[in-house]
Amino acid sequence: MTSIGTGTRDNPVPATPDTLPNACYWFTDPDGALCLSPGCMARIQDPDAQCLCDTLTARLDRLTGRLRDLEERHRYANVWWQALSSVVRDHPDGRAIITETRARTGR
Repeated sequence: MTSIGTGTRDNPVPATPDTLPNACYWFTDPDGALCLSPGCMARIQDPDAQCLCDTLTARLDRLTGRLRDLEERHRYANVWWQALSSVVRDHPDGRAIITETRARTGR
């Protein structure tokens, strides 16, 4: 599916099933009638409302970036934890360290 620029009421985009934009867009059907294909709830309720697709897309992009950052931090923390655990296990007082840690954390 190829994405094209979104049209406006004054400048609709020609549309076929293979060239549908991801957001709200105005298009002309094969009979020449002007039509709106709403991509957000605001436009479904009122065709003249401000399109929120760009706002929602930007929000999704921010959240996706934040999720990537959190996943990377989790990977780093996991590597660090595995290394620390290995060092404690290999330490001569490893069992005592683990026992004391469990006592302090209530586990």
